[in-house]
Amino acid sequence: MALDFRVATLEDIDGLLRLYQQVYGRDYALPLGTDPEVMAREICEPLTTWLVADEPGTGRLVGSIVGNHDPSDGLGKLQGLVVHPDARGSGAARQAVQQLSDTLLSGDQPADSVYATARTNSTAPQRICLRSGFHALGIFPNLRKAARHETMVLLARHREGVLERRLPVPRVPAQLAGLVHALRSAGFALDTEITDEVPPRVPGGRTADHDVELVDAPEFVLRRFNEVMPDPARRFYPFHAPNIMLTATDGAYELYAQLSRSDGYCALIGTAPGFAAVGDDLQPLIERLGGYGASYIETLVPLDRYEELCRLLAHGFLPAAAYPAMRRESHGEREWFRDHVVMARTLQPLDFHDLAIDMAFQPFTEQYIELWKQQYLNTCGVFQ
Repeated sequence: MALDFRVATLEDIDGLLRLYQQVYGRDYALPLGTDPEVMAREICEPLTTWLVADEPGTGRLVGSIVGNHDPSDGLGKLQGLVVHPDARGSGAARQAVQQLSDTLLSGDQPADSVYATARTNSTAPQRICLRSGFHALGIFPNLRKAARHETMVLLARHREGVLERRLPVPRVPAQLAGLVHALRSAGFALDTEITDEVPPRVPGGRTADHDVELVDAPEFVLRRFNEVMPDPARRFYPFHAPNIMLTATDGAYELYAQLSRSDGYCALIGTAPGFAAVGDDLQPLIERLGGYGASYIETLVPLDRYEELCRLLAHGFLPAAAYPAMRRESHGEREWFRDHVVMARTLQPLDFHDLAIDMAFQPFTEQYIELWKQQYLNTCGVFQ
């Protein structure tokens, strides 16, 4: 029997805490399911839609899903999907995903696309999204630390007409060939030149060209970020805000990041005056972040930003996922959409033994593993 999903209220928080505890135990990584204050803020947030389902007859909560909408970026995000074991098999999970994504992609200010990440301990959450109109876009090895370092997959669903207005990508480095082919196999046309350029790896163990300070003062960092990076294109990282800053003591650059020390997730959000200013200091900065608790580091880059992609590849970042038509841009009287790529670097060993991944993600997974082997297992030049 299908469940009726309704909008959550503050009175649901205790029931939600019990639901997440019953399903995940103590291993749920996000405060969305463990922190009452965070849950209350989300329920009251105008741009958040939190749906819950009551069990007929008892009234206990047996389903939950959260949707966030950022009208300025035209993006929606699904997270926190949970269904009580007693309600599984009823189609409730797919109903929740379909209902909430339909809501975000319609209305007065519809999202251009909605994305979600899904766990890989089972193919069920991935297939729920795939059967609800979402498409496979990539894989994030060791994305978050819960009971173990968990690998997640990325999916997205686009509003009708958006994918037909993608901006061209003139060229990409050779190491993105596998990602381009994976996108094509997923049904996303991409006519681009794949160059022969393979950026040489910058060796580890070097020190930064400047003394570097790490500033862990979230409110100050956010104010500073807003002051020095007002350009929307340079600060585009939906649903992320910096809480730490790495800065050269001579003022050469400021690198802004969001770091969750509880689960090791880190996103590099922006650099002032620009990414090029970091130069080869990026490797020591990564090591500094690793020492401060980061175990997975990612950054979001427009797919047509060739030089920046080459620099990230040289510092061990690999293309983990692509997001076609992610960012809306106005050109003349029309709106177009720019493709982006998630460049990721895991600081933990890869372990795919216990993963369950739907075949839709195979091209994305295989291209990542192949690049990882070339990057870290290639013995050419080792024996001298």
